[in-house]
Formats: sequence, C-alpha cells, structure tokens
Amino acid sequence: MDSLMEIEKNDDLAFYGQVNASISHELKNILAVISETSGLMNDLMELSAGGKKIAPEKIMSCGHDIVEEIQRGFGTINQMNRFSHSMDQTISRVDLIQLIELMTGLAKFLSFACRLRLGKPPENCSTIRTCPFRLQNLIYRTLVYAFKSTGPDGEVHITIHRETNDSVCIAFSGIGLDSDEPFPEESTKKIAASIGAEVRMTGSNRTIEILVPELVEP
Repeated sequence: MDSLMEIEKNDDLAFYGQVNASISHELKNILAVISETSGLMNDLMELSAGGKKIAPEKIMSCGHDIVEEIQRGFGTINQMNRFSHSMDQTISRVDLIQLIELMTGLAKFLSFACRLRLGKPPENCSTIRTCPFRLQNLIYRTLVYAFKSTGPDGEVHITIHRETNDSVCIAFSGIGLDSDEPFPEESTKKIAASIGAEVRMTGSNRTIEILVPELVEP
C-alpha cells in the first residue's frame, strides 16, 4: 500500500512538473515576442528621431502587439494559478466545464496540439465530487495521447454525459490512429484507480472515455 501511494505521489509530481514546464515555455515565448517587438519599436523611433519619416501607424502597431502579448501573459499566469490551487483540496465538488477548459487551455501550449471542441453538457453533468488534481492528470494524459495520435491538423471532440450509475463520462472522440503507444498504460490506470475512475478505449480505439464516480469525503 505504501509503495502504491509512493507511485501515485511520484506521478503527481511528474504531472505537476510537466504542466509547469509547458507554462514556463509559453511565458518565455510571450517575453520573446515582447522583446522583439519593443526592439523594433525602438528602432523605428530612433529612425524617426534621425529625420526619417516613419508612419505613426507602424509604431502604434508595435504598441498594440505588445499590449496583446501582455494580456496573453496575464491569462497564462491566471491558468497557472488555477492549476496550482487545484492541489489545495484532496476531494471537492468541481465544475467539470471549468476544469476541462483549464486543462485544454494548458494542453494547447504543447507544440503538437490539435484543435479541440468542447460540447455543452446536460445540466446534471455540470459538477462532480472528486479529486481535482488527479482528474486533471487523467484529462491531460488523454489529451497528450489524443494529440500524438491525431496530429496537429486533426480535431478532437470532448463531450460529457451522466451514466446510469450516477458517474460522469468524459468522452474524447475523433482520436487518430497514428500512435502505436498503448493507452491507457499502467501509470494512467493507477491514477484512475486512485479516484475510482476508469479509462477505456471504445469505437475501434477512436474514442477514449473517462468514467468518473462521485466520491465522498473521507
């Protein structure tokens, strides 16, 4: 039992590190764009000061681009904070749409990400009591596999529905067949088992379903 808990903790740390690495890479890209654009703005202003006629629109365009990147940076940091705070409670009632939107937003930082479409779920599927961090781990792992299997030009559809046993099913359909990697692999199965969930492939392996049960407070 202790060894299983240790494996789960190691998986948690690996997941946390993986997501934060992609976030830091995104922030680095944002800072690089701001640096390059501000350098261009400075060059234009120096040319203007030296007597060369520069259209004001060019300088204004640089300023607009910098503001856009700053706003993108604020949005990325907000996502990072939301992700970090998901570790605050072991079990809590979570808004599934917000949780999935957060993970799809973070997964899009990956260079091999494809397009995603999230369908609006029925009202009885909007929340569930579970471990937010572990469920995020499962969704992120599924997205990584979907991206690798589908390719950047594909599109994966995400839908949510309530099962007859009161669990919630999160389905990822339109998965490509380009990956030879097994899924779910053992570590994913163990993460799922830790919250009583199940990950399964259906529809000739083109749909992945995560079945998430309601958990009670320990």
